[in-house]
Amino acid sequence: MSAQERRPRVIQFPQLVDSAEAAVLLHRPATTLKRWRYEGVGPDWIELEGRVMYDVAVLLDYVRQNTRIASVRAAGE
Repeated sequence: MSAQERRPRVIQFPQLVDSAEAAVLLHRPATTLKRWRYEGVGPDWIELEGRVMYDVAVLLDYVRQNTRIASVRAAGE
């Protein structure tokens, strides 16, 4: 067995923020995020011991997926 095979696997732990911090990042009220969770829309969330948390990478993906290009610019490309 080589030294490379014996090396422990590194797990990248997500950077978690609470609902208030996620709301600031998304420029929305925390109540909007709560409503989105209830409606089953918006970014995915994590619930640990009854506390709602968001992975910053998931929030970034959510913003990217919802970024729109103006139709005038899109027609010229």
